[in-house]
Amino acid sequence: MDKTVLCLSYLNGQFKAMAVHKGTVVGTWERPGLLEDFTNFAGVLMETVEQTKYQGSNVALVLAHPRLTQQLVEVPPVKGWNLERYIQRRVVQLKTFEAEASWSYQPTLPTKNAKALLLHIFPKPLLNELVQGCQEAGLRLIKILPTTSILHSQLMQLPLEKDEIALLAAETGGTTTVVIGREDGQIYLGRTLSNSWNHHPERVVLDLNRTILYVKQQFGATVNSLWLFGAGSQVHVPVMQSLVRTPVKPSPVESSPFYWTEEALKLPLKDDSNLISAEVQQAPKRRLLFQVIAFVVIFLVLASLATAAFVESLVRNNNRTITELKPKIVRLAERKKELEHRHADLMEKKKFVKTVNDQRIPPVPGWFLAYLSEVFPEELLLTHLQVKRADDQWAVQLAGGLQPTTNQAPARLMTDAVSALTKDLASGPFHLKITRSTTGQGADRSPSAGDQGAEAVLPSENDEPDKYRFFIEGVMR
Repeated sequence: MDKTVLCLSYLNGQFKAMAVHKGTVVGTWERPGLLEDFTNFAGVLMETVEQTKYQGSNVALVLAHPRLTQQLVEVPPVKGWNLERYIQRRVVQLKTFEAEASWSYQPTLPTKNAKALLLHIFPKPLLNELVQGCQEAGLRLIKILPTTSILHSQLMQLPLEKDEIALLAAETGGTTTVVIGREDGQIYLGRTLSNSWNHHPERVVLDLNRTILYVKQQFGATVNSLWLFGAGSQVHVPVMQSLVRTPVKPSPVESSPFYWTEEALKLPLKDDSNLISAEVQQAPKRRLLFQVIAFVVIFLVLASLATAAFVESLVRNNNRTITELKPKIVRLAERKKELEHRHADLMEKKKFVKTVNDQRIPPVPGWFLAYLSEVFPEELLLTHLQVKRADDQWAVQLAGGLQPTTNQAPARLMTDAVSALTKDLASGPFHLKITRSTTGQGADRSPSAGDQGAEAVLPSENDEPDKYRFFIEGVMR
């Protein structure tokens, strides 16, 4: 990275800056209050330059923002342009906003099924506000890095044993950035939790447990240790340890006020997680090339004027040649029309193929069945499962009964198990909206015949009595 750079960190409104000139820190500044949005980013940068005495033009930014999301994506074994085209299509499917998306990625270890990447998705209009703000302030934004990239580099500084899998969590301005990986620096997952242990430690622990379970499901990997870094980490180690079974330790890396800006200096410019595209990074080189081309054009114009007299003497010969070539020109024009027609047909076919590919329905039933096998209570017996597409959402039905038990209160046992199951389905990754949940009499049948899409679930000869039956129905998008 350039040794003269203005390093910025924006952690959910907390804005800090560090100016570096020829490898030496010349000034730091922390903006009071929260920077709510980027509408006056140019003015903020001008104030930053004044406060830090920065004299260069390049700017790097470490970003933690509510609209910056991470997604683990399995990818086919392709590279280069084919991989980028596949990722772009997945970004369109995964983004949670209407605007066009900017994206970058970090390579991860392969899942049980395929190669995988950690996608960072950010609204392009917000990124354009940052780039334009830098331009208005006379600066050039060369790098935007998500906090997971910075935390990834810290993962290799932890005192981990060989083959030990660690979860590193850092406080990032009211949120928690999480990276799970190994001592060799390879990661399984990175994500940002919406809560901080300084405010809601119990919610953070709940999300961490879900993340650990997700890594276990996707990669077959077990997290061996949990490390905390950032504001309040030392104080909350005992609190967090009381809520999780995994050993919790404070990170040995020192947490300084400008840690994120300092670490951004150490990462190379050509980093896959950089949200600034190569096209934007190379814009100055293109402008220089344009200037060179303009100079060459001017030189050629002058040269053409000097040779105009000689060209004039060749006009007559050229006219004769053109007359001879006219029949060939006519044939070529006809051939051009034919090729244009064939090209138009090819574009229509490509458009049709793209439309078919984009409208392919994801394998939600398989995913839901895999998740259900993890959360389904051992006390219950599943006798009916239906997952089907209905308009723009999925309709789900589950029915069954109580497993044979010696419990003195089987009805209470079944009620508790059904309640736990509905809670996991509603709060899990599928966010199933429960529209009906019944136990006991009539619970072994779906809704009445008046309900569209209902199918009868008839008990077998070995089923328990009606009072030990249950039926759950819901929808998910």
